[in-house]
Amino acid sequence: MIRSASLTLGILLAIGNAGNATGQTRPSPDEQQIRALVAAEEAGKRPPRTDDQIFWSGAYRRPVVGSERGELLPGEEQQDRITESQRSKSVIRRIEIAKSGEMAYEYSDGVLSFDLKNGRHVSFPRSVLRVWRKENGQWMVAASFSHGHDVTRPQ
Repeated sequence: MIRSASLTLGILLAIGNAGNATGQTRPSPDEQQIRALVAAEEAGKRPPRTDDQIFWSGAYRRPVVGSERGELLPGEEQQDRITESQRSKSVIRRIEIAKSGEMAYEYSDGVLSFDLKNGRHVSFPRSVLRVWRKENGQWMVAASFSHGHDVTRPQ
């Protein structure tokens, strides 16, 4: 697991050093595709993910790899979420695409909201760092790290 996280960090550093030229006025077609996937997520459509994706948020003890089931931290009520109610609003702060055109990273701020089965509505600001990998011409999330800011846990 630590090896996977180290590999992901190495990829991010390599991508950051190989990114797009600054001062570009119109986003590249690859960047436009990633932005469209983020926008689709706001409409409730989950972006495609690689089979070996890595996901971690403040709700889990450690990153989750592939189809593993993550271990929630005590006090998390994720199992009580009404999945269909989950919405994400994002402000993309930066997208960097590797010169190879096969990897990219995206840093966004935004708000995550959802309803709980007990009727409560939860909403909080968060930041997200995603690593995108292009497979067969399709951008897919390879790693996603998300953390909420000033999260107040529902009682």
